[in-house]
Amino acid sequence: MRRGYAVVMSLDERRRATRLIVTDLDGTLIDHHTYSADAARPALAAAAAGGVPVVMCSSKTRAEMHALARRLDLPPAPLIAENGSVVWWPPHWAAPAARPDVSADADGSVTVLGTPAADLLPALATIGQRVARRLLPLSAMSVDEVVARTGLGHDVAALAAAREYSQPFVVEGDEVSLAALQEAARELDARVTQGGRFFHLLGQTDKGAAVRLVRQTCASGHVALGLGDAPNDLPLLRAVDTAVVVPQPDRGWHPDLLAALPEARRAPAAGPAGWNAAVLEWLG
Repeated sequence: MRRGYAVVMSLDERRRATRLIVTDLDGTLIDHHTYSADAARPALAAAAAGGVPVVMCSSKTRAEMHALARRLDLPPAPLIAENGSVVWWPPHWAAPAARPDVSADADGSVTVLGTPAADLLPALATIGQRVARRLLPLSAMSVDEVVARTGLGHDVAALAAAREYSQPFVVEGDEVSLAALQEAARELDARVTQGGRFFHLLGQTDKGAAVRLVRQTCASGHVALGLGDAPNDLPLLRAVDTAVVVPQPDRGWHPDLLAALPEARRAPAAGPAGWNAAVLEWLG
């Protein structure tokens, strides 16, 4: 047993799995304000009982996601961290063998799709100059400031600040549009996306690229459900067979997601309650 997970899915079990759930975390599987997933536990239990892997796909770091997987007693499955910049593979889930960027990890292996966080800092400064704003990265904030901005506990906030392949940031002063930030990033061969609390600067990858990589390792003919609530989830939702848009507590279903995915299902409630209802319906 690795990393304190409750159940290990064998390689044969993974190959037989015909369904896959890929989910965003903040505002989707876990509550935007409390970070609780309690309302989603019935659907999580049903997925585990049915041998349906739950792949967490988030802007969170690997360390944050490992801690959350232990807390939720999730059977081991790939973790897609930092908006698709890195994929962690559990020991019983073979990573794509043909890829040269797979390296050993203490309890599995990792595939890096993104750009090291340190290499992104100069680009962040340049983007700030081009949009005439000061962009404050999460990595430059104290743990106390991260706690104040996110509501996380100190231990988890420290894990959130330890970025490997992305730079979450806030815009100080007047607001600037996501489109302006994205245009400036493209000129530097980088990408900017927007989550629930932060903008995120990353290399030439996204959640969708990582989801497609994970799906390459699954059983032929499997079907995948994807759930998300924010613009940075759009690539994820486009990379699955059935997309579910989870409403945000303060604004409902995000209009950008609805416009881009007119056929997507709409979860009936925000956060884990809506997640639970949508997943149980799909499983049933």
